[in-house]
Amino acid sequence: MVKERKFLKGPRLRDVSTYEFPGLKKALSLGPDRIIQQISDARLLGRGGAGFPTGTKWDLALQQQGERKYMICNADEGEPGTFKDRYLLEERPLKVLEGLMIGAYAVGATQGYIYIRGEYSEPIKIVREILEDAREEGILGEDIFGSGFDFDIKLVRGAGAYVCGDETSLINSIEGKRGISRIKPPYPIQEGLYGHPTVVNNVESLACAAEIIKQGAGEFAALGTDNSRGTKLISLSGDINISEVFEIEFGSCTLSEIIENLGGGVRRGRDPKFVIPGGLSTAALLPEELDCTYTYEGIESAGSSLGSGAIIVVGESRDLVDILLKVSRFYMDETCGTCFPCREGNKQINYMLSQHRNKKFSGQEVELIEDIGEVIAAAARCGLGQTSLSLINSIFNKFPEELIEEVIHVD
Repeated sequence: MVKERKFLKGPRLRDVSTYEFPGLKKALSLGPDRIIQQISDARLLGRGGAGFPTGTKWDLALQQQGERKYMICNADEGEPGTFKDRYLLEERPLKVLEGLMIGAYAVGATQGYIYIRGEYSEPIKIVREILEDAREEGILGEDIFGSGFDFDIKLVRGAGAYVCGDETSLINSIEGKRGISRIKPPYPIQEGLYGHPTVVNNVESLACAAEIIKQGAGEFAALGTDNSRGTKLISLSGDINISEVFEIEFGSCTLSEIIENLGGGVRRGRDPKFVIPGGLSTAALLPEELDCTYTYEGIESAGSSLGSGAIIVVGESRDLVDILLKVSRFYMDETCGTCFPCREGNKQINYMLSQHRNKKFSGQEVELIEDIGEVIAAAARCGLGQTSLSLINSIFNKFPEELIEEVIHVD
């Protein structure tokens, strides 16, 4: 049975004048060190896909010296199949705002940014109005709640580049530069926006942080498993009967139970052809691999990764080569072009795939695609290049009889 939790989901929170900001008020009384300790005790991992411990990131930022620091909410939700951040921005934006302000106070930032995907017109409108109302109510600005904490936020609308989901590309974009990744180190926490220490957190991470401070670390840490604490918003879509954002407790169910109990099962079929568990950057899983628990470690043991939480169900009627072409075209179009192997490699892979719409691939061609993918991953600065072949390679590996001319079975 799937355990749904309401740690993040619940009544709409969009009216600044009636919201009490309980997490922020509590945070202002705790002080930076105790806030970070609470986030660390909750063992909150970043919900954008990388899974870096949020408490560690905030602690490192607090230790940085500088005349100013920045706090950024990364709402550039560009991963195909992912729409859980949009839900938060539309339904519970005040919780996101509260988390951003708590993080800023904890690390010593006085200026914040919310960078929203350019196609998200409604969330942009909602957040813009909320920021204006917050300034009028004295929630943003100087001496917030009489605490001496000064903080304001600017809204930045992205230009539709997938690569700006990478924090260094996002920072370049805010600075008015081309959205391309930076060489690390230095990391944004050391030298980020305009050369100052900068923290970049995902929308869901900040909403979780606000609830952790409000309810206490124990409430969050009591949910889930040792390695996957709390709840997770998932974006469930594809060839299923119900496409929606759900909040589930880590470890309370398997991928197959999520598809059956929450998604209403596969449309026009009993079993899916395969499932993408965390967005296009993650490997495909076959129906017999879906009994893994929905946790970071559970999906990893099945051979993939949790990623952004975008679960895409692919039905039996789908054409594999068509899927390969669309995935490769996406990465070819979205590469920023900075890393030569990523720019040219993804282009060549798309070309190779386009030559085989009506026939199978040779084993040598598949091996070449894998080799190019390894070079791209080794040379890439950001996650786009590092994972652009994850899904494509997994589809070749899972369906050799359908895609490869000669399959040699070794007894």
